Amino acid sequence: MSLLRVRGLKKYFGGSGWPRRKAPLKAVDGVDLDLAAGHTLALVGESGCGKSTLARAILRLHEPTGGEVWLDGTPVTGIGRAALRARRREMQIIFQDPYASLNPRRSVGQTLDEPLSVHRWGNRATRQARVNELLEVVGLRPAMANRYPHEFSGGQRQRIGIARALALSPKLIVADEAVSALDVSVQAQILNLLNDIRERFGVGYLFISHDLAVVRHLADRVAVMYLGRIVEEADTADLFRQPRHPYTEALLSAVPVPDPTRHAGRIVLPGDLPSPSAPPSGCPFHPRCPKAVARCSTEVPALRTMDDGARVACHLV
Repeated sequence: MSLLRVRGLKKYFGGSGWPRRKAPLKAVDGVDLDLAAGHTLALVGESGCGKSTLARAILRLHEPTGGEVWLDGTPVTGIGRAALRARRREMQIIFQDPYASLNPRRSVGQTLDEPLSVHRWGNRATRQARVNELLEVVGLRPAMANRYPHEFSGGQRQRIGIARALALSPKLIVADEAVSALDVSVQAQILNLLNDIRERFGVGYLFISHDLAVVRHLADRVAVMYLGRIVEEADTADLFRQPRHPYTEALLSAVPVPDPTRHAGRIVLPGDLPSPSAPPSGCPFHPRCPKAVARCSTEVPALRTMDDGARVACHLV
């Protein structure tokens, strides 16, 4: 059984207005995903393709327009507020900005104690012991609990964000660009920490990133998103070795090659990402695709499962 199971998830914004009706902005448009316990599924794609909206819809930080989400076989969508609060113990998020995601008026100890208090976890003494344990797990000293966010570096703040996400022993953690705001050396420390936590606690990660080198290091499987849809999903090694969708090929061709004598073979896509409120007919990628044929402009390709378990939405595959 999958830890996380997503079927037909949609999130639309708007859709009406005065004096004339407006088309909805389809930020997420029918996404299917599966994530096994203790594994990392990376979600990649251009800015504006809907990655963060998808993650927030899965957690119901944005209320989905349609579709269903299950966590460990139990529904997340279609349940009331009280039941959802209980489910939130099992799914947490690490935000992108380690500076904005912490309340500057709360000490680190108060920040880590808050989810424990909200969910009535233990008494004051056991919560304090849990705060000290969390700080040690992420490589910080328990004595730092009395400090405030401005007294920490960016990497230390992200460690605090990770500790907060771990507070209630969740089964699923969504990491939304969790290392993009950090220096390269600090990124490596945080990535190693995330790997250690996964091995130690069996947490499943939905890892959102623009950095394909980071994805290659951390993820077991990669899903490529374009204009609110998944266009390719495969095991990490297979996707980097042999991308099948033209959009995935273009993304991988943009990864810098640390060899000045090697021709990178960059694929430059024409135009910009279309508006989600007015997507192209047929395949959403066809106006920018160097391999598009007539069928691509009229027929939406289904996300088909290949013999090796990969999934691709392309008429040419």
